[in-house]
Amino acid sequence: MVFRIGILTALLLLLSGCAQPLQSKQGAAAAMSASPPMTAAPLMSATQRAQQDAADQHYQLLLSEVQQAPEPRRLASLRQAYTKTSAYRPYSMVERALSSLMFEAIAKKDWQQCLSHTAKLLAEQFISLNGHYGAMICQFESGNTEQGEYHQEVLDGLMAAIWQSGDGKTPETAFFCTSTTELYTFINLHGFNAKAQALVWHQEQPFDLMTIINPRDEYEFNWYFNISAQMARGIVE
Repeated sequence: MVFRIGILTALLLLLSGCAQPLQSKQGAAAAMSASPPMTAAPLMSATQRAQQDAADQHYQLLLSEVQQAPEPRRLASLRQAYTKTSAYRPYSMVERALSSLMFEAIAKKDWQQCLSHTAKLLAEQFISLNGHYGAMICQFESGNTEQGEYHQEVLDGLMAAIWQSGDGKTPETAFFCTSTTELYTFINLHGFNAKAQALVWHQEQPFDLMTIINPRDEYEFNWYFNISAQMARGIVE
């Protein structure tokens, strides 16, 4: 599934609250009760360190390929590889903080400031949906059509890569998710709102069960997200 997002659609999504996860009071309470236990990652052995160094090198190789040809299959491999790198911190607030600054700049139509924030965000986390979303808008608004089209292509590819991982209808076909921020942005970029979030277990694997509403017709449905990579990593200092 290729997900095209035009400028008008992007701005509408921004105004509808794409910058931050949207939850009702009920949903917020569910999310708090469903929060995974936060435990610091144990010290690594020499073998584990070597494995992570290899994972970092593999990720950098994939990243260089994706930067040349950001098609969904490569981006899907990049997302999976990222969760095994030393840079993967699923509970870090850096992406959310930079995203907030980015959306503030967009609201002020300060395109240069926006581009500065998106550059930092994508350097921190290249697979950030928010980062490419914001970069797409600000490059287009700055008159940089080619760069805007590039970020739109990457955003399309990342969205398609998530769809390649499943359809979200059951735990067996859950979307593979790398962070809570990615989860909410994925929902918002479809024009949907998250109503509630709950942690569920199926066959000893953790999932976020999201109750979602389509605001256009108030239709309510559920999507499952596989969060095993996040919980396996825990807090990395």
